[in-house]
Formats: sequence, C-alpha cells, structure tokens
Amino acid sequence: MTRYLTVNIAALVALCAPFAALAKDPCQSLICMAGKVQGGIHGNGNSQDGCSQGIGDFLSIIETHNGHMDLTATPKARRDYLNSCPGAAADASAVDSVISKFGNSTL
Repeated sequence: MTRYLTVNIAALVALCAPFAALAKDPCQSLICMAGKVQGGIHGNGNSQDGCSQGIGDFLSIIETHNGHMDLTATPKARRDYLNSCPGAAADASAVDSVISKFGNSTL
C-alpha cells in the first residue's frame, strides 16, 4: 500500500511540475518591467537576464473590444496583474511608471 501511494504521489508531482513552470509570476514581471522603465533591460529580455518570461507574461495581457486592443481595459488588466504581486503595494510608483510607459504596448 505504501509503495503504491509513493508511486502515485511521484507520478502526480511529475505531471504537475511542467504546469507550475508555465504559471505567470507577477512579481517577476514587475521587477523586469520596472527595469525596462529605468533602462536596465533592453528589448524583450533574454535568457541571461532572466526577464524574457516576465516581460512576455506582462505583454501577453491584452483585452480586446470589437477585435481590437481595448486601450482602456488593457492597461487596467495589466495593472491588476502587477498589483497581484504581494510587494506591489509597497512600490506603487513602480507600477504607475510601468503602466504609463507600457500599458498599451504590444508584443
């Protein structure tokens, strides 16, 4: 019974691990996008700076209306995403700066 349970738990962990890697991290996005605002990160990030995923996650948030980007809803959705980072409230000016510069940017 214990061996059977151990095998099932190991299988479950193996199946769930790839999905955890795909989860969006608003804190990483906030740090990376704030770095872009300050000029420390150029382009869409790369594997060396570790920001490609965070920047891509942020820029992939696009709200549409009648088939086009909604220029009001997209920045709001992006702000809500960044504010879901527990530390965002401590640095609201960073969130404001990111939204001001990249609120309506596309990929």
